[in-house]
Amino acid sequence: MSMDLPRPKWPAHEIAVIGGRHEDDLVIAGGYLRVAELSATEWSQNGPDDSLPIPIYYNYRHSVELSLKGLIREAAIIIRRGEYDTRGENLRPDRIDEKLREDSHSIRKLTERLNRYLGLIADLEAPNNKIDPESFATLQWLDDMDQTGETFRYAHIGAGAANRPARPVQTNINFYDEIRKVHDLAWLLQAGYSGALQEFGDLQQEYLEEMRWATGC
Repeated sequence: MSMDLPRPKWPAHEIAVIGGRHEDDLVIAGGYLRVAELSATEWSQNGPDDSLPIPIYYNYRHSVELSLKGLIREAAIIIRRGEYDTRGENLRPDRIDEKLREDSHSIRKLTERLNRYLGLIADLEAPNNKIDPESFATLQWLDDMDQTGETFRYAHIGAGAANRPARPVQTNINFYDEIRKVHDLAWLLQAGYSGALQEFGDLQQEYLEEMRWATGC
Protein backbone atom coordinates (compact mmCIF):
# COMPACT_ATOMS: atom_id res chain seq x y z
CA MET A 1 0.00 0.00 0.00
CA SER A 2 1.42 3.36 -1.03
CA MET A 3 1.46 6.15 1.57
CA ASP A 4 2.34 8.80 -1.00
CA LEU A 5 0.17 10.38 -3.67
CA PRO A 6 1.98 10.19 -7.02
CA ARG A 7 2.62 13.54 -8.66
CA PRO A 8 1.15 13.94 -12.18
CA LYS A 9 3.64 13.50 -15.04
CA TRP A 10 2.95 16.98 -16.42
CA PRO A 11 2.82 20.22 -14.37
CA ALA A 12 -0.36 21.33 -16.13
CA HIS A 13 -2.10 18.20 -14.85
CA GLU A 14 -1.57 19.39 -11.27
CA ILE A 15 -4.25 22.05 -11.82
CA ALA A 16 -7.96 21.37 -11.31
CA VAL A 17 -10.78 23.67 -12.39
CA ILE A 18 -13.71 23.90 -9.99
CA GLY A 19 -16.75 26.15 -9.68
CA GLY A 20 -18.26 28.51 -12.22
CA ARG A 21 -21.57 28.59 -14.01
CA HIS A 22 -21.09 25.17 -15.63
CA GLU A 23 -20.88 23.39 -12.28
CA ASP A 24 -24.27 21.94 -11.33
CA ASP A 25 -25.74 18.88 -9.64
CA LEU A 26 -25.38 16.71 -12.74
CA VAL A 27 -21.73 17.67 -13.23
CA ILE A 28 -20.86 16.81 -9.62
CA ALA A 29 -22.98 13.65 -9.84
CA GLY A 30 -20.78 12.57 -12.72
CA GLY A 31 -17.71 13.06 -10.53
CA TYR A 32 -19.11 10.94 -7.71
CA LEU A 33 -20.03 8.29 -10.29
CA ARG A 34 -16.51 8.28 -11.69
CA VAL A 35 -14.98 7.96 -8.21
CA ALA A 36 -17.38 5.10 -7.41
CA GLU A 37 -16.56 3.33 -10.66
CA LEU A 38 -12.80 3.62 -10.12
CA SER A 39 -13.14 2.27 -6.58
CA ALA A 40 -15.45 -0.56 -7.65
CA THR A 41 -12.99 -1.49 -10.40
CA GLU A 42 -10.15 -1.52 -7.84
CA TRP A 43 -12.22 -3.81 -5.58
CA SER A 44 -13.15 -6.10 -8.48
CA GLN A 45 -9.82 -6.35 -10.27
CA ASN A 46 -7.26 -6.22 -7.46
CA GLY A 47 -8.86 -8.47 -4.90
CA PRO A 48 -11.66 -7.98 -2.38
CA ASP A 49 -11.06 -5.22 0.18
CA ASP A 50 -13.81 -5.10 2.80
CA SER A 51 -13.02 -1.46 3.63
CA LEU A 52 -14.25 -0.37 0.18
CA PRO A 53 -17.88 -1.55 -0.27
CA ILE A 54 -19.50 1.01 2.06
CA PRO A 55 -17.66 4.03 0.57
CA ILE A 56 -18.43 2.65 -2.91
CA TYR A 57 -22.11 2.39 -2.03
CA TYR A 58 -22.00 5.95 -0.69
CA ASN A 59 -20.44 7.43 -3.82
CA TYR A 60 -22.86 5.65 -6.15
CA ARG A 61 -25.82 6.62 -3.96
CA HIS A 62 -24.76 10.27 -3.77
CA SER A 63 -24.32 10.32 -7.55
CA VAL A 64 -27.89 9.00 -7.91
CA GLU A 65 -29.21 11.59 -5.44
CA LEU A 66 -27.52 14.49 -7.22
CA SER A 67 -28.61 13.22 -10.65
CA LEU A 68 -32.22 13.09 -9.48
CA LYS A 69 -31.95 16.67 -8.19
CA GLY A 70 -30.37 17.83 -11.44
CA LEU A 71 -33.07 16.11 -13.50
CA ILE A 72 -35.80 17.66 -11.34
CA ARG A 73 -34.35 21.13 -11.96
CA GLU A 74 -34.09 20.45 -15.71
CA ALA A 75 -37.68 19.17 -15.88
CA ALA A 76 -38.91 22.24 -13.97
CA ILE A 77 -37.18 24.56 -16.46
CA ILE A 78 -38.85 22.74 -19.36
CA ILE A 79 -42.26 22.94 -17.69
CA ARG A 80 -41.95 26.67 -16.97
CA ARG A 81 -40.62 27.49 -20.43
CA GLY A 82 -43.31 25.43 -22.14
CA GLU A 83 -46.03 26.90 -19.91
CA TYR A 84 -47.43 23.44 -19.25
CA ASP A 85 -50.23 22.85 -16.76
CA THR A 86 -48.46 22.41 -13.43
CA ARG A 87 -51.58 21.01 -11.71
CA GLY A 88 -51.06 23.34 -8.79
CA GLU A 89 -47.30 22.79 -8.44
CA ASN A 90 -45.25 25.93 -7.77
CA LEU A 91 -42.18 25.48 -9.97
CA ARG A 92 -40.44 28.83 -9.48
CA PRO A 93 -36.65 28.31 -9.11
CA ASP A 94 -36.65 29.44 -5.47
CA ARG A 95 -39.51 27.08 -4.66
CA ILE A 96 -37.72 24.19 -6.39
CA ASP A 97 -34.71 24.88 -4.16
CA GLU A 98 -36.97 24.74 -1.09
CA LYS A 99 -38.58 21.49 -2.22
CA LEU A 100 -35.23 19.83 -2.82
CA ARG A 101 -34.09 20.86 0.65
CA GLU A 102 -37.33 19.38 2.02
CA ASP A 103 -36.72 16.15 0.13
CA SER A 104 -33.19 16.26 1.54
CA HIS A 105 -31.43 12.90 1.02
CA SER A 106 -34.58 10.82 0.40
CA ILE A 107 -34.22 8.84 -2.82
CA ARG A 108 -37.91 7.91 -2.58
CA LYS A 109 -39.11 11.53 -2.38
CA LEU A 110 -36.78 12.65 -5.17
CA THR A 111 -37.90 9.75 -7.37
CA GLU A 112 -41.57 10.58 -6.81
CA ARG A 113 -40.94 14.27 -7.57
CA LEU A 114 -39.05 13.54 -10.80
CA ASN A 115 -41.73 11.08 -11.92
CA ARG A 116 -44.41 13.69 -11.24
CA TYR A 117 -42.55 16.43 -13.12
CA LEU A 118 -41.91 14.19 -16.13
CA GLY A 119 -45.67 13.61 -16.24
CA LEU A 120 -46.26 17.38 -16.40
CA ILE A 121 -44.31 17.70 -19.66
CA ALA A 122 -47.30 17.14 -21.91
CA ASP A 123 -45.21 16.82 -25.09
CA LEU A 124 -43.22 13.91 -23.69
CA GLU A 125 -44.82 10.79 -25.07
CA ALA A 126 -45.06 7.50 -23.18
CA PRO A 127 -42.97 5.77 -22.00
CA ASN A 128 -40.61 8.76 -21.77
CA ASN A 129 -42.98 10.68 -19.48
CA LYS A 130 -42.06 8.58 -16.45
CA ILE A 131 -39.16 6.64 -14.97
CA ASP A 132 -38.83 3.19 -16.53
CA PRO A 133 -40.00 0.30 -14.31
CA GLU A 134 -36.58 -1.32 -13.86
CA SER A 135 -34.94 1.94 -12.79
CA PHE A 136 -37.89 2.74 -10.54
CA ALA A 137 -37.53 -0.64 -8.81
CA THR A 138 -33.78 -0.10 -8.30
CA LEU A 139 -34.42 3.38 -6.89
CA GLN A 140 -36.91 1.90 -4.42
CA TRP A 141 -34.40 -0.79 -3.45
CA LEU A 142 -31.69 1.85 -2.94
CA ASP A 143 -34.03 3.87 -0.74
CA ASP A 144 -34.83 0.78 1.31
CA MET A 145 -31.09 0.26 1.79
CA ASP A 146 -30.52 3.86 2.94
CA GLN A 147 -33.53 6.07 3.53
CA THR A 148 -31.75 9.06 5.07
CA GLY A 149 -28.37 9.22 3.36
CA GLU A 150 -26.64 8.15 6.59
CA THR A 151 -26.36 4.37 6.29
CA PHE A 152 -23.44 4.42 3.84
CA ARG A 153 -21.89 7.52 5.41
CA TYR A 154 -21.38 6.46 9.01
CA ALA A 155 -20.78 3.37 11.14
CA HIS A 156 -23.44 4.63 13.60
CA ILE A 157 -26.63 6.45 12.65
CA GLY A 158 -29.32 8.32 14.54
CA ALA A 159 -28.95 10.85 17.34
CA GLY A 160 -29.09 10.55 21.11
CA ALA A 161 -30.95 7.53 22.44
CA ALA A 162 -31.75 6.51 18.85
CA ASN A 163 -28.06 6.14 17.97
CA ARG A 164 -27.36 2.63 16.72
CA PRO A 165 -24.93 0.71 14.49
CA ALA A 166 -25.67 1.13 10.81
CA ARG A 167 -24.86 -2.54 10.26
CA PRO A 168 -25.28 -4.35 13.60
CA VAL A 169 -24.91 -7.85 12.12
CA GLN A 170 -21.95 -8.93 10.01
CA THR A 171 -23.28 -10.16 6.67
CA ASN A 172 -21.84 -11.75 3.55
CA ILE A 173 -23.33 -10.25 0.39
CA ASN A 174 -22.77 -10.65 -3.33
CA PHE A 175 -21.37 -7.16 -3.58
CA TYR A 176 -20.62 -7.38 -7.29
CA ASP A 177 -24.24 -8.12 -8.24
CA GLU A 178 -25.61 -5.41 -5.96
CA ILE A 179 -23.18 -2.68 -6.94
CA ARG A 180 -23.54 -3.51 -10.64
CA LYS A 181 -27.26 -2.78 -10.30
CA VAL A 182 -26.58 0.63 -8.72
CA HIS A 183 -23.80 1.30 -11.25
CA ASP A 184 -26.15 0.75 -14.19
CA LEU A 185 -28.81 2.98 -12.59
CA ALA A 186 -26.33 5.79 -11.89
CA TRP A 187 -25.07 5.75 -15.48
CA LEU A 188 -28.59 5.69 -16.90
CA LEU A 189 -29.59 8.76 -14.88
CA GLN A 190 -26.33 10.55 -15.63
CA ALA A 191 -26.07 9.83 -19.36
CA GLY A 192 -29.50 8.58 -20.44
CA TYR A 193 -32.19 10.58 -18.68
CA SER A 194 -30.13 13.76 -18.50
CA GLY A 195 -29.23 13.56 -22.20
CA ALA A 196 -32.84 12.98 -23.22
CA LEU A 197 -34.15 15.87 -21.10
CA GLN A 198 -31.43 18.25 -22.26
CA GLU A 199 -32.09 17.37 -25.90
CA PHE A 200 -35.83 17.90 -25.40
CA GLY A 201 -35.13 21.22 -23.68
CA ASP A 202 -32.85 22.39 -26.51
CA LEU A 203 -35.47 21.51 -29.13
CA GLN A 204 -38.15 23.24 -27.07
CA GLN A 205 -36.08 26.40 -26.81
CA GLU A 206 -35.30 26.42 -30.54
CA TYR A 207 -38.99 25.96 -31.37
CA LEU A 208 -40.08 28.80 -29.07
CA GLU A 209 -37.42 31.11 -30.49
CA GLU A 210 -38.54 30.32 -34.04
CA MET A 211 -42.16 30.98 -33.06
CA ARG A 212 -41.22 34.34 -31.52
CA TRP A 213 -39.28 35.26 -34.65
CA ALA A 214 -42.14 34.20 -36.93
CA THR A 215 -44.75 36.18 -34.99
CA GLY A 216 -42.50 39.16 -34.34
CA CYS A 217 -42.97 38.85 -30.59
